[in-house]
Amino acid sequence: MMRPPISSTLIVIMVIAAVVPAAIMGLLFNTEVSRMVGPIQEQLGDINSTAVNYSSGATDQELIVSSKAMQYEEFFRRIAESNQFVADYAASGFSDIDRVADPNSPLSQTLARAIKRNSAIERIYLATADGRIASWPETDGIRNYAINASELRSLGWYNAAQAAGGTVWIPGDEMHMMCATPAYWNITLYCVAASEVSLSDLYSDLSMLRGSGYPFIVNRSGDVVMIPKVRRGDAPWDNLLLSGNLYKSNISALAELGDRISKGKSGSDYLMIDGRGWFVVYSPVKSVGWTVVVAYPSERMMVPLSIVERSANALSQRAVELLRSSTAAMFSKGLLLIIISGVAFGLIGIMIRRQLRRSAGCISDALQRIGGGELERRVPEECDIEGIVQSIESMRQSLRTLLEGAKAESYARGSQECKSSVLKSFDTYLTAGTLPLIEGYDLSIRQISRGSTFHDVLEIQHGKVALCMGRANGEEMESAVLAAIARAVIRALPSQHPDEVIKRANSILAKSSSSPISCFYAVLDHGQGELVYSNAGHAPPFVVSRDGSVDTLCGDGIPMTIRDDLELGYERRPISKGDVLVIYSEGMIEAQGFDLERLIGVARGSRTKSASEIADDIERAVPKGDGMAVMVMKSV
Repeated sequence: MMRPPISSTLIVIMVIAAVVPAAIMGLLFNTEVSRMVGPIQEQLGDINSTAVNYSSGATDQELIVSSKAMQYEEFFRRIAESNQFVADYAASGFSDIDRVADPNSPLSQTLARAIKRNSAIERIYLATADGRIASWPETDGIRNYAINASELRSLGWYNAAQAAGGTVWIPGDEMHMMCATPAYWNITLYCVAASEVSLSDLYSDLSMLRGSGYPFIVNRSGDVVMIPKVRRGDAPWDNLLLSGNLYKSNISALAELGDRISKGKSGSDYLMIDGRGWFVVYSPVKSVGWTVVVAYPSERMMVPLSIVERSANALSQRAVELLRSSTAAMFSKGLLLIIISGVAFGLIGIMIRRQLRRSAGCISDALQRIGGGELERRVPEECDIEGIVQSIESMRQSLRTLLEGAKAESYARGSQECKSSVLKSFDTYLTAGTLPLIEGYDLSIRQISRGSTFHDVLEIQHGKVALCMGRANGEEMESAVLAAIARAVIRALPSQHPDEVIKRANSILAKSSSSPISCFYAVLDHGQGELVYSNAGHAPPFVVSRDGSVDTLCGDGIPMTIRDDLELGYERRPISKGDVLVIYSEGMIEAQGFDLERLIGVARGSRTKSASEIADDIERAVPKGDGMAVMVMKSV
């Protein structure tokens, strides 16, 4: 009589007995954690609020920025008042603009006094509605002349003041602005006075704020109009302050900051940019539509230790209380759950033990027979314990199959070893031998793994060296043979024109094979420091400059043997001192977990080392795979 296997129902009971207690325990734990997290988060919120409020109220950053904005407002106000006085005086009728050339005339003396009182004013212009214009002073002295109506309309400051009906500020170059004020005779425009104002004093004053923060000024459009020109090495402020616009920033926090600043009010903000906190303070200069902004690193916005200590103590006490209550609750519930689970597993264990004892003896006998070499006798099915007999029977049949196939396998192994030996012998025909000495250059090659990649370095004439790397596609043996032939053909066609070498090699190889062959071929004129190259579908090499910038050497991208009449162009690139040229096989960037970006990163990080050390760093970084080779050349 066949004895039944362990019941599937029994297995289901075991799963339920194991999963249900764990699920209940997890639910209890999650409930207790949720009960603790709420009060702790509330306490942390109170600490954050205390720190921010204290920092905003007790530090003087906001007072400094606000006072600077008021100081600049006063600077522009005094100039605007002076310009208004000049405009009103010119339109009063007590002086004639035509007499400005007379140093003793009241108008010329008034202009001179205005410039003397305001050292920031470099020059004053007067333009009347009837086309007369004068300026004080000019490089060749006082100038007075007349222009027609169309020329008068071409004066931007004249048109802006006329349209506004009051004083306007017009941006000039980086260090100048123009203040223009209209003056009227009754209700008719008589003239416009414009003062050319130097901003050098504001620039010097703003530079004094750069001690621990990043000061700058933005206009209503969000453009950064003035900064102290000192790079500090902290992104994003260096790039933004040199040529930035808050509204157009791809950093959302800066764009949102620009929106708040555009409202023309004073304030402060806390920003997180690239994982670093910044305290940003801003205050407007309303007369010219500017806003003074200073960004301070948050780590320098110190909160007194007493506040930190008091808050930390309160938080720790609250956490301890919650942990004690949760531990007591979890202990009592967990103890009850353990008792219930223990009883359930005990009953299940008794049932399994009775079933196993009935089958264990039968299985033991069957294994002893198989161990003694009795491979012809089947295992009795009544010994089965949920598929164990089937497994033993499968093992018995497999042993028979293995014994019968051992002899055939020995022949196959010998064939595979022969194939491996042939492939290894091709390495001599695929790789460069002794590297030539190149004056002013350091060269190193690494053949990281065997495959269908070939490379070569040879001196084609005095002062010029050819560099070559390529790859043949196809089956393992076929591609290795094709790669060796391609290298031999290319080596026999040295030329100063890389496109001609690839064209001639393609015409020869296309006659015997249609498998694609990629190839990068370059000629280095080390006397002139110039590289001339063509690329037939090979992975594009790159050059890392001394400053870390990267230039990719692309090409037409058409492999050889695809078409009979391959026509490729060529490119030229100067090689400067410190430049590192990296030529690599496709297998390098096809390796799992390694791509072109990582390869460029390794070369950039090692660019100050020798070519051999750079090649070693690349070999250590790339995961091992088939057909990996890299050629590194550095201009020293």
